[in-house]
Amino acid sequence: MSSDRTSVVVTKSEADFFEYPFPASRHPKVDVVERRTLQWVRRLRVATEGHALSRIKAASVAHLAAWVFPSAKLQTLQLASDFTAVLFLLDDAYDEGSLSADPGAVAKLNEKYLGELFGYVDADMDDPITRGLLDIRDRIRRDHPHFFLNRWLSHFQYYYEANLWEANNRMQRRVPGIDEYIRMRRYSGAVYPYCDLLELLLEQPLPLEVVEHPTLQGVREICNDILCWTNDYFSLEKELKSGEVHNLIVVLREIGGLTLQGAVAELKRMHDERIAEYQYLKSRMLAACPTNGIQQYLDATDAMIAGHQRWALAALRYSELGDMVAHAG
Repeated sequence: MSSDRTSVVVTKSEADFFEYPFPASRHPKVDVVERRTLQWVRRLRVATEGHALSRIKAASVAHLAAWVFPSAKLQTLQLASDFTAVLFLLDDAYDEGSLSADPGAVAKLNEKYLGELFGYVDADMDDPITRGLLDIRDRIRRDHPHFFLNRWLSHFQYYYEANLWEANNRMQRRVPGIDEYIRMRRYSGAVYPYCDLLELLLEQPLPLEVVEHPTLQGVREICNDILCWTNDYFSLEKELKSGEVHNLIVVLREIGGLTLQGAVAELKRMHDERIAEYQYLKSRMLAACPTNGIQQYLDATDAMIAGHQRWALAALRYSELGDMVAHAG
């Protein structure tokens, strides 16, 4: 770890939380990045009215980036913060209002945004989300190898497809099965694109033979599960009030036949089991590929897991702010 970061270990007195065998750290330049993200949002008109800008501020996007990318260079941290800002607005577009249960409209929006990102259709630059997404894409393309951009785009595509799956479930008033939900939650949470961004902490993105190594794939999958499951835990109260079924605790209650308290306990048990597996897979990956790059990447996944919780414990995103709080990703 670099010496200019502040290491934090969560204590039980702060909140009901998940325990990790590694500490959380926050990037020291968070205030700089927060200011620049808000400038970026205004300059590109990514949030075109006060309500949307307030939601970005309430979500503490720069703080989320600073907790999950504590060792990043400033340029990478800024990219992550700006991407998070536009992703939260995109979440709101898909998850709230009539669109959330309209698969036809979601499919049409998917074609638009994916076509713009991949360059298949002319970009609608009057759309503020389009402006933000294309700016992120172009910054990745300008500063990093093209194969990395393609990798990031392919994982981001699954997020759009998962939104269509969710819209179909809402239209049908269907609660997905447990295994199905866990599998699809890995895509609806958009965590894999962040796992890709972790590679920008290295001197070079990981080569294909390392990225596709089954053990590293397992590490990334567990990192994804942990972030999504804890997100479901921290956003539970709000989602119960809104009737949202895409939450692991709700699925465990409805499909697993548990009480709400029993479902929470089961999520925590599953979480702890996954963390033990995560620790084991990390040691196997280091044995299979004992390089500085792999060690650095695994340290980064540790930081992402522990840091996400630190953000969630403090973020206004999970407080009682009504419409000021953006929907949990």
